[in-house]
Amino acid sequence: MKIFLRVLIVLVLVVVAGFYFLVKPYFVGLITDYDRYTFEYVLENDTLRTDYGLTNQTNPKDYGFEFEEIDFETLTDGLALNGWYVPARNEGIQQTLLINHGRTSNRLKTLKYLELVADYGIDTLYNVFIPDLRNSGRSEEAKTALGYEFAEDITASMQMLKDQYGQQEFVLWGFSMGAMASAITVNRPDLVEYQKANDLKVNKLILASPLSNVKETSWVEGQRMGIPRFIFDAAWSGFDGLVDNWTEQMKFSYLLNNNKLPALVLYGNGDATTPAEILEAEIEGQMNVYPVLFQGADHVQIYTQPEFKERYASRVDAFLRMD
Repeated sequence: MKIFLRVLIVLVLVVVAGFYFLVKPYFVGLITDYDRYTFEYVLENDTLRTDYGLTNQTNPKDYGFEFEEIDFETLTDGLALNGWYVPARNEGIQQTLLINHGRTSNRLKTLKYLELVADYGIDTLYNVFIPDLRNSGRSEEAKTALGYEFAEDITASMQMLKDQYGQQEFVLWGFSMGAMASAITVNRPDLVEYQKANDLKVNKLILASPLSNVKETSWVEGQRMGIPRFIFDAAWSGFDGLVDNWTEQMKFSYLLNNNKLPALVLYGNGDATTPAEILEAEIEGQMNVYPVLFQGADHVQIYTQPEFKERYASRVDAFLRMD
């Protein structure tokens, strides 16, 4: 009997060790790791080109804009980043529109919004910066954290724009995980402190097809994958440790209420990636939030649909001109 108990204890310890040293890191990796989508990977793939809304335009000049391609670094970990700076048509413009892509993406996917900028004359009011955030496009490969690390890269973009172009005021326009990152940027305590110390000011947020609650949205995806709740919870606790135990704040019910910047939210209720019902619960009752629903629209595909394009563009234009 004693031998049996010893063997049983050993087996239990092996299973527990295997879970914490093999299974748990694997599921944490599902959250933090994904393939880096380089320019070459996207441009050579017809399916991705269609998804990105790319035709013959592959840089800002193809939309009639002069631009500079800039290398810079992340704030704290020295990763190489890269982006396009499009100066305003008018002299002396002191505000920059910073357009932030999402997960498994790069700045090519946000390039098409320069058409909106040109059509509505937004370049008379704003400079534009379109970065590749970490693990994307021409920026360096890295792990990410559902917007937590992207927020550092957005802050690094703002600091670079101040250093090189004297820009100190910004509007953050983010898509999917880039929208979550934009909201985190103006709330994460260390980044807020850094921005205050360096006179960097964000005036507004545009949040398109946003990831609005990282835990709830991840659990929806976990259920699709058939992951048991106890494994999800264990993996989530591991991920929470990677983001300084801040996952409970990574939701719009906290982020948009804690920092009450005007926030335009553009979303579709045909979006399975960032479900509308999660978003609507997160923003309910927030007076600084301006939600615009597009019936049946899919994830990050609203502007590319002819039936939605004019309404989408006019709402963005009006919000950017709003005092």
